[in-house]
Amino acid sequence: MAKKKKKYLIKLNNKIRNYFNGLPFDEGVATLDDDKLMELLMLLEVQLPSFERDEMIRALRRIWSEEGAGTRELIVSYLTQPYKAVSKGKSEVKDLDKVGKILSILSKQEHTKHEENLILEHFINLKHSKITPEKIFNKLHYLRMKERLGKLERSLGVVFNTLNEMEFTHSFTFKLKAYDFSKLLLCVTDPVDLDALWRMEEESVLKTLEHLKAQTVEAKQKEIDDFLEQLYARPHPYLSEEEITHALKKMPPEEMLYHAPIRFATIEEILKNISDKYDIFESTDHIIIEKEKFHDLFGTTLFYNTSVSYEKPFLYNLIWRGEEPPVKEDINRVNDDLLAHFRVAIDDLLEEMRHMSEKLDLEESVLKEFIVRFVAPQIESSRNLKLKEKTKRRILFHFGEYIKPLLEKQKREELLAKTIRDFKNLFPLARELKRQIVFHVGPTNSGKTYQALKELKEATTGYYLAPLRLLALEGYENLKADGVRVSLITGEEEIIDDESTHISSTIEMMNGAVDVDVCVIDEIQMIADRDRGWAWANALIGVPAKKVILTGSVDALAAVEELCAYLEEPLEVVHFERKNPLEMMKHATPMKKIEPQTAVVAFSRRDVLSLKQQLSEKYRVSVVYGNLSPEVRREEARRFREGESEILVATDAIAMGLNLPIKTILFAKDNKFDGLRRRELLPSEVLQIAGRAGRYGIEEKGYVGALEESALKTIDKAFHTPLPDIELPVSVMASLEHVMLIGEILETENITTILGFFADNMEFDGPFVAANIESMLEIAAIVDEYDLDLRTRYFLACAPASISSPYIESVFHRYIRQIEAGSPVLYIPPRDLPAFAQTNDMLLNAEDRVREISLYLWLSFKFPDLFPDTQKAIEARARLNAYIENSLRQGHFTKKCRRCGKVLDFSYRFSICDACHSKGKRGSSGSSQRGGYRGKRRHR
Repeated sequence: MAKKKKKYLIKLNNKIRNYFNGLPFDEGVATLDDDKLMELLMLLEVQLPSFERDEMIRALRRIWSEEGAGTRELIVSYLTQPYKAVSKGKSEVKDLDKVGKILSILSKQEHTKHEENLILEHFINLKHSKITPEKIFNKLHYLRMKERLGKLERSLGVVFNTLNEMEFTHSFTFKLKAYDFSKLLLCVTDPVDLDALWRMEEESVLKTLEHLKAQTVEAKQKEIDDFLEQLYARPHPYLSEEEITHALKKMPPEEMLYHAPIRFATIEEILKNISDKYDIFESTDHIIIEKEKFHDLFGTTLFYNTSVSYEKPFLYNLIWRGEEPPVKEDINRVNDDLLAHFRVAIDDLLEEMRHMSEKLDLEESVLKEFIVRFVAPQIESSRNLKLKEKTKRRILFHFGEYIKPLLEKQKREELLAKTIRDFKNLFPLARELKRQIVFHVGPTNSGKTYQALKELKEATTGYYLAPLRLLALEGYENLKADGVRVSLITGEEEIIDDESTHISSTIEMMNGAVDVDVCVIDEIQMIADRDRGWAWANALIGVPAKKVILTGSVDALAAVEELCAYLEEPLEVVHFERKNPLEMMKHATPMKKIEPQTAVVAFSRRDVLSLKQQLSEKYRVSVVYGNLSPEVRREEARRFREGESEILVATDAIAMGLNLPIKTILFAKDNKFDGLRRRELLPSEVLQIAGRAGRYGIEEKGYVGALEESALKTIDKAFHTPLPDIELPVSVMASLEHVMLIGEILETENITTILGFFADNMEFDGPFVAANIESMLEIAAIVDEYDLDLRTRYFLACAPASISSPYIESVFHRYIRQIEAGSPVLYIPPRDLPAFAQTNDMLLNAEDRVREISLYLWLSFKFPDLFPDTQKAIEARARLNAYIENSLRQGHFTKKCRRCGKVLDFSYRFSICDACHSKGKRGSSGSSQRGGYRGKRRHR
């Protein structure tokens, strides 16, 4: 029966795709006109508060997704086989009965003959029983509202968009130095309250809307005047009067002034003045800048191009404001990343070839010759320093032909892919429970998490899965304060109550083997996170709870609906609204006029400490950034919460997990480097951060602003931009079961090879893709240098070892050496600490020491017999946290050149001064080569 039902649903889906020219129902329904949408809803007897187009589309999508085959068949039948009037017999009598019924209902409401004809035309093909007064009067109201809106648009010369804003063009005067000119620009008013308008007289409606138009025109003209005044405040470093005039005249009517397009030739000249070695190209939306670089690969010099890409509006904005594009800095950063990724790719390839030939005892030079033979021509032709997957396959194929072992291995890999592709069945207990899933959807400060935790407290047994260790600790303390027997489990600490009924843990520590009544999964939108999203996917799919409550923002709703449909588990959606309003500030806030209870948000540790240094001259300041331990972040937050500090300077670490009495959020910048490129902040980032302003119960309203006018405009635009839906597939992580199975079939214990295979080759039945495990692969490359069993290698590859820190990398090597030897790993506490850090290096070292303790405690749970000094580490962490806290309060530490000791400004981005950098370039021709290789272990 289930197979027949599935085939029938497929048949209905195919029919609807044919009707919509290949589109699925969710997309195709948006192509129907308003009348057709209204008819469908009336056919289905669906009542809506108002028949706005967007609301009708959403309702039909929900019905198609949630209702059964019978409802879908009715929709398909109506769309593909419209009812036709029959000209004889009983059908004609029925039609006459229906006309009489419609006219009888209409007689109770004044109407015109034209309206009567439209109503008859609309309802004549419906079943007699489907024709009701409510449907007819709703249709009549809709027709009148549509006609009135059309008259207003024609009278005022405007168009109402879906947000009830009036859009119109108007001629504006641009007063330049040489002469003036006029130009038509698009104007958009504030949203209009149509319900209020309909209650007014016609003449009053027109006057109100004409006044709104006039206000909008006046504001637009002021914006133009302010733009020109700033433009001519000083001689423009890039644009001549002729270029300014040409750009403004050619600007599209709907474009923002600071995004007015500039001729490519002008941009090319500006960038060539920065460096004549740049090659500049233009695409539809971007400007691409390239520079030639070279790299030595096993004695062969490879020439390639490094490029950066800028969105045109971002570059136009910089040029109009007379600011220099950060091309040099970005190209150097991108080149460093290219080299790092290329070296890792080559090392991975070499390691794979070594594995393939481990029984043949080949010379290393043979492997390198294979790589150079194929890689050098590819890079020479593409000018791109990247080991293409196609080239890698060719190298491995020809090398495989050379050693002849690949055919058997290929069969084994196919067997592996078939063995573990059904991901949801890796969680058998969750599949047995027939879970109920509830999604609390809402913005920050809407009470969605509060309600979820309230239900968790009332449950007999339950889990709270938190995105951060800090939130897991808060959840633990809240449950315990309400008399709930609860345990805390994170990657580096456990507080176990043997009689506990509830567990509060970080989401990565989710236990899929013990079932409970209720589980709360916090911040479900994190399922889209590039690095950690797999943990939310695992929790949603595999947590063994009879009721699963998700909390998160609206952009996750569509993805959650699809995942629940895939799991065939019912989903209930509960919408929450923000409890108090957020207001965008009209003007930027200078540093000297920042008020208490303000959080200033930057996007790097360097910028945070630089702002703290400046603000400490006038205010008491707390600091929060990602490198600080949760304990220090919590203490800094407490100081701000209890009024010991007036200003909080933080990275976007405050966007999640810190509930603070922030009245105003100020953005220090409107862009950030995300590890791949510099870009403006996304609407989701702006809303998540801005939502921390105006805590309910403390402030009546929250305020959002910026330190600079240019940043404020970008933030304002992002703040009012609707969030795009998170799209499937979601990431899933290789589990220990995956790793052991892959290792068994590939006959290897090399964790890099196994994880690389998982990332490159795994395909799943369902909306899943292998997670990004770049950082895990970097750690795996270190682990594979040692003689360890596969289970130990997997646990070590999962360890929170931030090998971007040389100190943590060296500590990690020491730990692994002792694990390999089977000897206890003793924790070495820091020597006597001074009162506070006096330099940036001292502060960084203390932060690294806290991260070392986190690593030690994490490993102590995986290898309890080998890591006995947990209490000593915890005590040292308390000392270090106090030391860091005291250092942040003092605010006197400095940043010094690592070579000569010269004091540097915190805003200076490098670790050595210009003089030492120049001296180093002249004195050490081989330093770059030496710096590019990590030391290898000596063979024993």
